[in-house]
Amino acid sequence: MIFLRPLYNYDIDRIYEIKSNSLNYNKEFTNFDTSTVTKEFIHSWYYNLINETNTIRIGICLITNNYIIGLITLGQIDYINSKCELHVNVDYKYQGKGLGTESILLIINYVKNIIKLKEIHLNVHKDNDKAIKLYTKLGFNKKNNINNFLHMYLCVNQIT
Repeated sequence: MIFLRPLYNYDIDRIYEIKSNSLNYNKEFTNFDTSTVTKEFIHSWYYNLINETNTIRIGICLITNNYIIGLITLGQIDYINSKCELHVNVDYKYQGKGLGTESILLIINYVKNIIKLKEIHLNVHKDNDKAIKLYTKLGFNKKNNINNFLHMYLCVNQIT
C-alpha cells in the first residue's frame, strides 16, 4: 500500500501542505506552531537537506500514485554508537489506516539492513496512549520520562 522514498524538489508543495496543516498535529501532544511554516521556509529547508550529515528524511508514499502522505525522519544518527532518533508525521487524512505502522516497519527494516544501526530512539507524549500502544506493539521499550515525554527505544537486532 505504501513505500518509502527520498524527497525530491517536486515534493516541496506537498511537504508544505503537510507541515503547515494544523490538523496534522494533535495540540494535546505537541506545541508545533504550523502558522510559522511558510513555502519559503520549506523551500529553504529542502535545499539545506544536502548539508545534513546525521539526518535522513524520507517520504511515505502511496504505491498507486507516488503521492506523499507523510514524512519520516531519522535524526541524530550516531554511526559510532549505532543509534538514531525516529520522527513520523502522517497527513491526518491517512491516519488510522495502518499506514503509519506500515511505514515504521519499513523504516525499522531500513535501519537494520541498510544503514545497519542497532537502536532506534523516539520521544512520545506521556499521555498519547494510542502512539505508546503502537510503539510498544512494534517492540519499542519504555526507558524514562523527560518532562511530558516518554523516551522509548528499539533494539533492531531483536526484530526478525
